[in-house]
Amino acid sequence: MRTISAVFASFVLATGSQAAPRVATVPASNITQGNDGLPVLPVKMPAPRADGKVVLQLPGGVERETTINGELQTALSAFIADRGSPIAAVIMADARTGDILAMVEGRSPDAWGGNTHTALHAKFPAASLFKTVATSAAFEIADFDPEKPLGLSGGCGNVEPSGMWMDDQIVGQNYMTMRRAYGLSCNSFFAKMAINQLGLGLVHEFARKFGYGQVPAADFKVDAGTLLSPSATTSSSYTVGRFAAGFGMVTTSAVHVANTMLAIANDGKRIPLRLFKDSPATNPDPKDLMVEPETARKIRKIMEATVRGGTASFAFNRGRPRRLREMTGGKTGTLMGRHPVGLTTLFSGIMPLEKPEVVVATIVVLEDHWIIKAPSLAAEALSTWVDIKEREGVMTTAGELIREKKSTRYRSQARRKGEGRS
Repeated sequence: MRTISAVFASFVLATGSQAAPRVATVPASNITQGNDGLPVLPVKMPAPRADGKVVLQLPGGVERETTINGELQTALSAFIADRGSPIAAVIMADARTGDILAMVEGRSPDAWGGNTHTALHAKFPAASLFKTVATSAAFEIADFDPEKPLGLSGGCGNVEPSGMWMDDQIVGQNYMTMRRAYGLSCNSFFAKMAINQLGLGLVHEFARKFGYGQVPAADFKVDAGTLLSPSATTSSSYTVGRFAAGFGMVTTSAVHVANTMLAIANDGKRIPLRLFKDSPATNPDPKDLMVEPETARKIRKIMEATVRGGTASFAFNRGRPRRLREMTGGKTGTLMGRHPVGLTTLFSGIMPLEKPEVVVATIVVLEDHWIIKAPSLAAEALSTWVDIKEREGVMTTAGELIREKKSTRYRSQARRKGEGRS
């Protein structure tokens, strides 16, 4: 069976009809064809045209319309620019089709040494997003119970060479469930689970399943990230534990992160990202799974802990994103990056968790000071998408959940007022 990339690569780039004349103020952005037959995207995406469409141009003048929502693209570009244009990237995609709804970057890659659009840059550290790999292996192979307490010593912050985190005794409050550990991104929990329940080989196998070290499936050219696993013969428990917790030599891109979220949102089925409207529709092989359907559903279930009381809760506790708090799930990551240099923050998310409609991947590099972090950028992206759909009069599952919550709150307030009068 041909791979998704092969299907896209075989598509003849010259097809497609001439689009409506572009607004003169929008510069031409050419795409070229790579050696693998996939189009090479420009470092900077063009602004939406007057009609709201984002169009890329082939050599010779033939235009290809993208799936990008112009209003969403413009709003997120302005949001990042208003916050100092940090090194940042956001991709939002339709969870059912893989169509890219927004692909936005912050500071121009020319300013920090990148040679692709920031969303395609594959040298960001995967950091704690890698914990989802170990979590999937634990669910699928070790039949791990997310509510079962695991003895924990030394706290969550570091995986020390001393091995204190390996202690199995549950004393007092020194324990944690996987759900809570995932939400808080507890390093020692995942290091210990990897050593006691999984092993290096299994973690590496699932890292490959998640596409680490491989080219993400998309209808445009994307580089592969890095996956350097520790040596099975010379590595210590400390080294393997740190690898599973997200401190290994593993890099990723926003495109790759979005790819993994698409699979989790679709019960494990691999869904390619699609940027061009004239790309052939794909019909993923139902047997080509990243993880088993039940594993994907379990991951979605514990992803809620990150947003409701975990490492991303600050981004969803106030303002417009608060209405999305009970329907959104995700995973955060934070680690010092080398290219570009800076504290890299990441967020991978799905909304709604029960019936996914969109996935989001955000990356923000903190240099001199904290302006925004990746979870805040994701919360803004999700909120803006909901706002746009409401203005368009499009009924979404997310919108229905928001209305239902408002209605429940209104009835509760009315009941309390009635009880007060009696």
